[in-house]
Amino acid sequence: MTDESHRAEISMAGEPYVAKVAGVTVARSDRAMVLEEVYGEKSYPPVIYFPREDVAAESLQPTDHHSHCPIKGDASYFTVKADGEALENAAWTYPQPLPQAAAVKGYVAFYPDKVIVERA
Repeated sequence: MTDESHRAEISMAGEPYVAKVAGVTVARSDRAMVLEEVYGEKSYPPVIYFPREDVAAESLQPTDHHSHCPIKGDASYFTVKADGEALENAAWTYPQPLPQAAAVKGYVAFYPDKVIVERA
């Protein structure tokens, strides 16, 4: 059971987004989603999630890293590769998200300190 003050609000981004590594576009989507996580009075920065089919398959290499969020579920991570760079655990997905985050099943997000995520 989750704490009701800890929640995820998910909505369509409403505009195209891109993700880039070393100037190379690794994802582009008109169907991106925004996940805003709130925990009590604290809000985390919004995270853009890209449909997996809008991410260049060759840019994602699964890693053994996993994490757990009590409202989103278990995350699996990827090394993101582009233009000779390999950014370990720079992207993640929730293969079987918990009900509150079900909308992001089949979507991939990127750490903004490793991958540039911006409006297209």
